[in-house]
Amino acid sequence: MDLPLRRTLHQLRNTRDLRAEILSLAASLLVTRAGGELIVTDPVISPATVRREWQQLLPALAADLRGRMTLVIEPPAARIGEKRSDYDIGGILQQLQKPNYRFEILRQLLRADLGDAGPQSVKTLLDAIGASQTPIRAALAELIEAGIVRRRGRYVGVRAEEISAELLAKLRAAPQILRYRFERGAQIKPPAVLLQRALALLGPSAPAGWQDLALSGVAVARADVAEFDLLGLPRLDLLVQLPRTAQTFDPALLRRLDDGLEPEPSLLATAPVVVTVARADAALLRDAPVDGARSARSVDVYLSLLEQGLAAQALQYAKAVRA
Repeated sequence: MDLPLRRTLHQLRNTRDLRAEILSLAASLLVTRAGGELIVTDPVISPATVRREWQQLLPALAADLRGRMTLVIEPPAARIGEKRSDYDIGGILQQLQKPNYRFEILRQLLRADLGDAGPQSVKTLLDAIGASQTPIRAALAELIEAGIVRRRGRYVGVRAEEISAELLAKLRAAPQILRYRFERGAQIKPPAVLLQRALALLGPSAPAGWQDLALSGVAVARADVAEFDLLGLPRLDLLVQLPRTAQTFDPALLRRLDDGLEPEPSLLATAPVVVTVARADAALLRDAPVDGARSARSVDVYLSLLEQGLAAQALQYAKAVRA
């Protein structure tokens, strides 16, 4: 995959220079299949003006070009009394729920099941999740009482085939899901285009904040299992691995993916980008298989398929990765 082309405009003072740089970037993309990123740092004109000019000019370009172009507006270094609200998505950080230890336990046990590692000791769970014993043991006892986790002496385990999205919801063992939509007036891009942009952001030279993100969902399942039974990409799935002490997530990170993305508050609305939050100490990430991009391991891919209602494909995936 070609490396993305990056142009930087520092302290942009007028829209004329902005339009010229947009057209110059588009011309450079004519001779490559790479993506193009225009980074506007510490602009003198307002970020809203920058975005408006970008959205007005892009429709004049060929669809293939504008589909590969991304705008990033970076705020200046913090100054006393300065407001950042114009630079991020609404100026508001998204609040994170407290770690859900039912989910984290099932996640670790499903990882072992899909990897044919068999039941795990309670100590192994404690070490992987990293929290104090009391909340983990309490959550484990609830899962055992519900009959989902089976215990033999000091070892516990689950079978992926017995887990469903409905069961996770009933047990309150589902992860926190952050959903993103295109804001009003933004150019809507299909998930396949967003995937190509994500691959560049999830490589070795990931921008700040993206080191904790990984590709998940259908894109990884299709790479893992050649005969995966699903055409097209219904949405872009990402996994973010955050410390248990983290209380917020900055949605401005998603502006790197596309400048028109904003949080989707409705749980029922279709979202083109979904981010699943994991909080265990043990990072379940890998550098393959999708074009070298950092990717989630099979357990998170499996859970993502379940969450989006692809139960049959999830079972197919589980069977294939065990083989």
